This record gives sequence, structure tokens and C-alpha cells, in this order.
Amino acid sequence: MKIKTILFAVTMASAMLILKTPVISGQSNVKSTLPHFLFPEFKEGLVIMKDDKSFSTMLNYNMLEQRLVTELNGTYRYSRNPALIDSVMIGDRVLIPVDDNFYEVISRGRFTFLVQHRATLIEKGNEVGYGVKSQSTGPTQYKRFELNTYWGNVAYLDIPADGEVKIAPVFWVRQGTGFEKFSNAKQLMKILPGYKPVIQKYIDQEKVDFKSPEDVTRLGNYLNAFAGEK
Repeated sequence: MKIKTILFAVTMASAMLILKTPVISGQSNVKSTLPHFLFPEFKEGLVIMKDDKSFSTMLNYNMLEQRLVTELNGTYRYSRNPALIDSVMIGDRVLIPVDDNFYEVISRGRFTFLVQHRATLIEKGNEVGYGVKSQSTGPTQYKRFELNTYWGNVAYLDIPADGEVKIAPVFWVRQGTGFEKFSNAKQLMKILPGYKPVIQKYIDQEKVDFKSPEDVTRLGNYLNAFAGEK
């Protein structure tokens, strides 16, 4: 990933090239209740472009829609074209575009480990028939409105009050230019067969939870440290 000089003197016109016109309105409590976002509130971050330009803005990541969102004067907008972005820095965390989503880089070295922050929504208490309750998952139950037919985008409002957000991260490891997905030790050892004994030893000692980004980050750091010593 390229490390570029941080440029804060960027015009608003440049920022608008990457921040989509659709507005996520009707979010009066967006800064206080964000269970479906990566951060509990919008934070100042840096968007670094592939053309060496960069700009700072308030950012957060919607895990249900897997889309980058910016806030400016109470208006919330989607990232317009992730393909033009090199990376996004929010505090000490780095996200890179992969297709239309953003993955967080959690360990870097011989191997790059990434987490795809995902979530699903379970709406509790939907009535079906004679008082029977059902659960529906996914973002399709949100109240929504069309905003921009050219881009075909939909901005979703607040999640239902009785909805429960389930965090479901997906992990990836990159070698060269390829990404490989894993969700358990067996899959990771298949991707990195030369490190199977090292992975197995670490997992046995540390009891790695492959649903925890923190645990997988520590595993990635351990593997990269080991690989760097070879």
C-alpha cells in the first residue's frame, strides 16, 4: 500500500469527486446510536487518493451495507467511487477498497491480513399469522428511498428500534495480488501450508477465536514476525 504525504489543503470540489451526492437523511440519532457502524461515532479521517491527492473528513463505516460514509455539516454521504481511493486512515486504522467495499488491514508483513467488517440485522417481533413471531435478516427490511438513479444507490435510514445487529467479520489473507478467505484454522493452514506447524502451535497456546478481529490480528502479527525471522 502506498504511503503518501498528507495534504489537508484540498478544495471541496476535489472532495466531492469521491463523496456521493445521495444524502442519508432522517438520522437524528446517528451520532449516539450506531451499532451497525464500525465506530460508535463519526471520526476525522484521511482519504488518500490514487492520484496522490488526499483530504480529511468525518468518516465511519456502515457494516450492514459495507459502505464508507462521510459526514459534513449534518449531511451523510456514501463514498462515490472506491476504485479511485488508495486507502482510508481513521486514527491508527487503515482501510483499503476491495471492489465496492473496504477491508481493514489488521496485520502487515510477509502476509497482509485483512478483516471485512460485516453485520446482519435481525428484526425481532415481526407478526406473522396468529401471534407467531418470526425473524428476518439482512438489510432489506429497512425503510428506504431512492436517491440517485444514475448510480442506482439506496440510502438506508436508522435501523428498527427492535432490530438486533449481529457482527459477522470475514477474514482474508493476501499473498502477492491475490486474496484468500478463511474462517478457521484449517482453512488458514491450507492457504499457508508451509506455516502449518507454526499456526497450529500458536492456536493451541492462545486459543484463537476466529470470530474475533483482535485474536486474528494477534495471530497475523505472530506469523509475520515468524516469517520475518526466516
